[in-house]
Amino acid sequence: MGLEQNNEQHYREVVDKFHDPSATYAMTTRDYVLRPTVVAAAIIITLPPVAEAKGRFYTILTRGVVTGTLTVTVADNDDSENWVADIAFDGPNQGGVFYSDGLKWVISPIGIQGVAFTSARTDAATVIRSSATSLTLTGASATNMAEAARFTLSSNVLVGVWANALVGVLNFNTVGYVTGLAGAICAELDLPAGAIPGGSGTYCCFEAELNFPTGFVGGGVPVSFFCLNVWGGTVAQFDDFGLLFDITGVTIATTHFMQVNTAGAATHALRCRVNGVLYYIMLTDTGA
Repeated sequence: MGLEQNNEQHYREVVDKFHDPSATYAMTTRDYVLRPTVVAAAIIITLPPVAEAKGRFYTILTRGVVTGTLTVTVADNDDSENWVADIAFDGPNQGGVFYSDGLKWVISPIGIQGVAFTSARTDAATVIRSSATSLTLTGASATNMAEAARFTLSSNVLVGVWANALVGVLNFNTVGYVTGLAGAICAELDLPAGAIPGGSGTYCCFEAELNFPTGFVGGGVPVSFFCLNVWGGTVAQFDDFGLLFDITGVTIATTHFMQVNTAGAATHALRCRVNGVLYYIMLTDTGA
């Protein structure tokens, strides 16, 4: 009954509470529309108590000089069900619609999708995620093509110094670390637990494609499947201890993926470039 009464109150009220805070601000249940900005420091917007705001919608959209350091962070009162992390907006025209069902804040993003989350959770049983996209297919098909997500950057003009359609960054700052494995991007392929009919398909963790359309004239510019850069003030440590790749789980034996070479001289080579100099990785077409 409380939810229905609050809905009726929300319906009959005139939405007259607009606010544009430029400093840290605690919302009331009547702050329906917020357009926060920053002046000289990052600010925090605290949502109303989730129980008091049940049945109500609130919009928060950033304005002005919001940046990666001058952020607008939206927090709850430590009262929302499954509130994983506070939400930090790092640019203008970023925000969301916040709806309270009395127990949990349900959030739908609006504006430019640039959102950062912070979390202080330490429970080992939880994987902390700021976003998850899942696609489950239930109809068998020999002609379907499927993608859980796609990021496309398209340009018909000079883009600038660099461009990426997708970026993964893992930043340990000053004293961050892990006790296991850390990777900026993780690719995992889980093969079926049963037989693949007819041995169909080709399976890989990474697929890379290069398209050279008709009319392309590169003029000798380097084009590669992988471009690897090492940099930083202590880059000499990579010279001493770095690896091109690190693979575990293989057994060295004749006819295996990893085997002792007894074939003798190389018959082929792959070209690569190190510090601007061309080198060739020797190969043989005769196995061990």
